[in-house]
Amino acid sequence: MTASANDNPTETPAEKKDPPRAFDILLYAAVLTKRHAADIYGFTAYLLFPLLLFLGVRNIPGTVGTVSVIVVNALALVIFWWACASICTLVSIKTAHPKKDHDMRSVGMHAADIVKTLLLTVLLSSLLQAAGFILFIIPGILATILLTFAFEEVVLRGAGPLSALAASKARVQGNIRSVGWQLLIIFVAALLIYTALGSGILLFIAGIFHTDVAVLLSNTPPLWAEAILSILQIALIPPVVIAHTVLYLSTGPTVE
Repeated sequence: MTASANDNPTETPAEKKDPPRAFDILLYAAVLTKRHAADIYGFTAYLLFPLLLFLGVRNIPGTVGTVSVIVVNALALVIFWWACASICTLVSIKTAHPKKDHDMRSVGMHAADIVKTLLLTVLLSSLLQAAGFILFIIPGILATILLTFAFEEVVLRGAGPLSALAASKARVQGNIRSVGWQLLIIFVAALLIYTALGSGILLFIAGIFHTDVAVLLSNTPPLWAEAILSILQIALIPPVVIAHTVLYLSTGPTVE
């Protein structure tokens, strides 16, 4: 699931190549999501657990309630990155060996083994991006693009935090404009889909309560409505992770 020990995660790929069009990546992500929906959503389904916990502790008053919310949010963060790592690993396997069956338990265990390193890598990457945005925004945008593949470097190549950041920069810097546009299109598409589906849900809820969406949002939305929107967010995680992983795999040597 990771590259061999001879692979150097900080090595600049010998051959730079332009990634495929964002439309093709999104289409391929949709196909993979549909084809392997049971396995992919089997990983993201674990996010329902902290969601249910949050709905249960959100109204607990005082310090106990605050601490409970913090603990649940931390748990959700760990499960989120574990699920993303599992999906990324599965996509790499299915891309390299589409007809070969693999044990999903081993995929999940691999993700669990590297989740600590992944969390530290995400933290370092986020700090660098935040510092860049503080410095007149443009450095933050560049940092976001250059460090975008640190996630895959940890998951698929077993890189440490610093080497993952360096490897991502080396992988992207030869075609930063192309990768930047692809990332923008992928995430804008996901945002538009979420907005469209979320608006439809809110319109449906407003119709049930015979009120306007603006009035519904100005008050506290029903608990079940918030849960539905959260589930919608969870449902959109796999296609975005798959598209991001496919973009990574298309910009350099395939990880076996």
